[in-house]
Amino acid sequence: MKKVLFLLFITFQLSVFSQVEMKYTTSSENLPNWVQLMYTENPDAGEVIEAYTNYYKKNKLVKNKHTQYYKRWLRSISRFSDAKPNTTSSKSSNQWECIGPWDFDKDAASRSYAPGAAHVYTVEQAVSNPNILYAGTATAGAWKTIDKGSNWELITQGLPLNVVYAIEIDFTNPEIIYISGNGGIYKSNDGGGNWTIIGDATFTNLSHSTKDIKLKPTNNMELFVASDEGLYNSLDGGLNFTQVMSGEFLEIEFHPNSADTMYFVRKNGDKTEFYRSDDGGITLINFTNGWPNPGTGDDQKRTEIAVSPAAPNKIVALATGEANGGSGLYGIYISDDKGENWTFQCCGPQPAGAPDTNNINMMGWQPTGLDDGGQYYYDLALAVNPTNADIIHVGGVNHWISFDNGVSFSCPSKWSTPHKKGYVHADIHDINYFGNDLWFACDGGIFYSDNTGDSIYKKQYGIAGTDFWGFGAGFKDGEVMLGGTYHNGTLLKDGNTYTNDWLCTDGGDGIRGFVNFGSPRVAYSDYGGKTLSGDRTIDISTFSLDKKPNASYIIGESSQMEFDPRCYNWNYIGNDTSLWLSKNNGASYSAVHHFNEKVTSVEVAWSNPDVIYVATWESWWGDKKIYRTNDAGQTWTDITPTNINGQAWIPYDISISSNDANTLWIARCSMYGGVQDAQGYEVFKSSDGGTTWDNWSTPTLDNINASNIEHQRGSNGGVYIGTRDAVYYRNNSMTDWDIYDVNLPKSTFSTQLVPYYREGLLRNGTNRSAYEIDLYENTPPSAQIAADRLSVNCMNDTVQFVDHSAVRLSSATWQWTFPGGTPSSSTLEDPIVVYGNSGTYGVTLTVTDAFGTSTQTYTDFITYTDSVFPISNTTSLYEGFDTGNFPPISWETPPSSFSWQSIVVDTGINCQPNTVAYVNHYYIQQNGQEAYLISNKVKLGTGAGAQNWLTYDYAYSGYAAGYNDGLRIDISTDCGSTWDSIYGAIGPDLQTTAYVGSPWYPTCGSWATDSINLSNWGLNGDTIMVRFVAINDYGNRFFMDNVNINGQNIISGLQDEFTNFHTSIYPNPTKGMFSIRTDVADLKVEIYTALGRLVIKESVTGGLQQIDLSQQPKGIYFVKLMHKGKTEQRKLVVQ
Repeated sequence: MKKVLFLLFITFQLSVFSQVEMKYTTSSENLPNWVQLMYTENPDAGEVIEAYTNYYKKNKLVKNKHTQYYKRWLRSISRFSDAKPNTTSSKSSNQWECIGPWDFDKDAASRSYAPGAAHVYTVEQAVSNPNILYAGTATAGAWKTIDKGSNWELITQGLPLNVVYAIEIDFTNPEIIYISGNGGIYKSNDGGGNWTIIGDATFTNLSHSTKDIKLKPTNNMELFVASDEGLYNSLDGGLNFTQVMSGEFLEIEFHPNSADTMYFVRKNGDKTEFYRSDDGGITLINFTNGWPNPGTGDDQKRTEIAVSPAAPNKIVALATGEANGGSGLYGIYISDDKGENWTFQCCGPQPAGAPDTNNINMMGWQPTGLDDGGQYYYDLALAVNPTNADIIHVGGVNHWISFDNGVSFSCPSKWSTPHKKGYVHADIHDINYFGNDLWFACDGGIFYSDNTGDSIYKKQYGIAGTDFWGFGAGFKDGEVMLGGTYHNGTLLKDGNTYTNDWLCTDGGDGIRGFVNFGSPRVAYSDYGGKTLSGDRTIDISTFSLDKKPNASYIIGESSQMEFDPRCYNWNYIGNDTSLWLSKNNGASYSAVHHFNEKVTSVEVAWSNPDVIYVATWESWWGDKKIYRTNDAGQTWTDITPTNINGQAWIPYDISISSNDANTLWIARCSMYGGVQDAQGYEVFKSSDGGTTWDNWSTPTLDNINASNIEHQRGSNGGVYIGTRDAVYYRNNSMTDWDIYDVNLPKSTFSTQLVPYYREGLLRNGTNRSAYEIDLYENTPPSAQIAADRLSVNCMNDTVQFVDHSAVRLSSATWQWTFPGGTPSSSTLEDPIVVYGNSGTYGVTLTVTDAFGTSTQTYTDFITYTDSVFPISNTTSLYEGFDTGNFPPISWETPPSSFSWQSIVVDTGINCQPNTVAYVNHYYIQQNGQEAYLISNKVKLGTGAGAQNWLTYDYAYSGYAAGYNDGLRIDISTDCGSTWDSIYGAIGPDLQTTAYVGSPWYPTCGSWATDSINLSNWGLNGDTIMVRFVAINDYGNRFFMDNVNINGQNIISGLQDEFTNFHTSIYPNPTKGMFSIRTDVADLKVEIYTALGRLVIKESVTGGLQQIDLSQQPKGIYFVKLMHKGKTEQRKLVVQ
């Protein structure tokens, strides 16, 4: 029953998607089941996603036309909404203001390999005034410039319109324009100030996927429209339309010198057809001689055509499809007689075919044209130079140019080479010549050239069209924002650091975006952690994250990085089906609980962080759940509401009161955009921790699709709902929801709402860039104590406290008290406090601003510990990294640009799967930088004959010569104040196997064991800490396991008082040659293998003797030292 309910919605949603991209053929390929399911007429999203997921669990994901279609198909589901335009007005006069992105800094350090900011489908220049242009976008409606692209303004603010695919400008009056959208045609007579839907009832009753709109060059009242419902003609400026021919029409062009000669492209099944009219569109003639004619099993569904005044009777056709064992470019065709006859011009000896140097595929991703496929039913554009018809421009993933009438083509700049002067962002949808002006519309924005494409520049400032799929903003510094975007990597704002404020960094399609609340220069994206430089000429430094939260293009399936409100280095994430906790800023995570269902929304209670709420996702149609823990994750209770009127498959988003851990709100955020989903059951509130639920929905919400929910801290139960169209607010004193949308463009999808309390603002990351507005109401502050750490010791006795309160900065005051700390009180916003003695310590914070006062007290906030592990003949310190905690308890990984992590490898030293510590040098380019893994304090054995050994297993392949990662081992005897190095190796000296030029994992036999006699370094009876130092040189992964500090090699029965000689052996470990130095005149030496076989017997006279074991096998040996009846034994390692 539930699937039937969505049939009408799915059909309409797919018709919107088909406006941009046709389905690819499945008949000639042995395709996975998920592809075939996806291309059925009304695919079940749950079935497709499950099949896709299962397939790529067993197969490597390789980007191709089907995986790209899948991504855009998911996006079309998640972005669609059938909500009716809202006609109610907000009770608040506050207004939203766009804060970008409206451009991107193309030349800054850390830019993306494919920078862009807005997804643009078409750009048109006015004939009567070349300074006026209009552009249509994928998510943000239509835009206008009056200064030839230097600045753009939104002209469809009041229309519930996102996708504008086709535009036409009146050639006598640039203020009269026609745009496609919402299944119809809009017309404006005042440059976009006002709009009307045009057409008679017969025309408007159809839902048109419009591909082209053209005015007759001699009559600005005669209009032609190419849509999937047919070819239409209007003689009265769009008031009435007549269907000229049925079918799916793709293209319209006029002969440059004859307004009565027209050309059309029509899709008919798996092929396209060319038509010409010689009577102004009254009758159409189909010409087929030489036109693409795919055979059985082949397809050729899309063709672009273009003409040039320089050769009026010439037509160029760009055909795409699949034939002869290849896909992508089907061919470039030329007609010199107005389309009566066509010649296959390029590329290779036949249509399509497998690409090679003589048969390039201009639809693929590579600038060589040697890769098959591409996105040829998605991105396609064609233009011919108006003064030289031999110059032809082709757009697909890349931009290609021919200077010889299409015989040969070259790619001046790959889509991922922004440093080149011919760079155009990937996925070109439109190329247009207007005189000497050449314009490109693509997935990154608008690009322009005035020299035939030799030099190309971006010209899109003002177009707020960034499609955020994730969004985060700083708590301390609200001018730090970032989010993963559709087609444009991660868009990042760092105050005014970047030209026009925003940087496109990372790459591909991003989803995540988070900012550390206590360290505002630290942010997180799909590519890992970032430490912002604050200088556009200096790269952003990066650090790896052990795990990342679940991320999806599907609404309700993503998780987030949820910080423990007490500590900005602690964060929870939902990764796969588990909840994870990191206590070192993401360097490592420990599992909190496994739910057997994907973890999505995670919320930690402000007033009691032991209370955590988690939403889960079983499957697309599976029941979604909510769980609660009162003990920081040890036990969980299912608190999913039951009074939801069915539709248990709808996901949840959660928000918790800042004052009461038992008060929370949930929004039901459907994957689909039908308003019937959860209608009347959109929002629920619980005041008892989820034991019971009250329906907080009202009829005002009957026309929404919720996407996220956010509580306003300090308010009387105030909650914002972000939807696929607008934002709403309600508090405990309001009986209904109030739409909060003044100056917010219609049909604005709220991806994530983020309050910025310091300035009293609400941020909104959307499908139309980001917006901000004053908080709906001024509310009292909400105090929250936070710090960089909650545990201290002798090495780290200093705490950086941070105010995490919801408070207005302009009038804020702070009063801290720190019993047992130094200082014991402070009025600073973020004070530093030192603790000197073991124990637990409370903290109190009172914050005051213009709207009130709030106090918070923690009785046991800081814990000072100073534990020491004693080494003896029978007790040793062992760390195998198997407990699930990393770093291990009492160990530390201080913050750095990269970090030690734990990982499960298939082959440990025993050739069995094992959990080990490792550093991923392969993906880290922080040459010369160091990462530390520090042990807890250890008390070594004492006595003149004591033998304290450090042993560990390690594995390292290296990458290639010149990439010399290193390991150093340091010892501190003063709790980390100073360190002495006792071992170091880099590159080949560290390798345990041959170079590997790809990410390496240990194999059986690739591990080695190393031992260091700490006693030889004078470390007997000392309390030490061991620091393992990983030194990066962009090489390969380093693995370590089984760290052991022991005293087991002390000879049984030997008492310290009987030992009256002193001897040292060095170097140890050795490669074979080593020396023995002693203070006795005659020392007998015997060396045994680990199995007890005597291999050398020597006498040391004169206090020094060199011994050669280089001919012996590598391994562990025992050196027996004898003098006057006294015996001592040492361990020697030969590497």
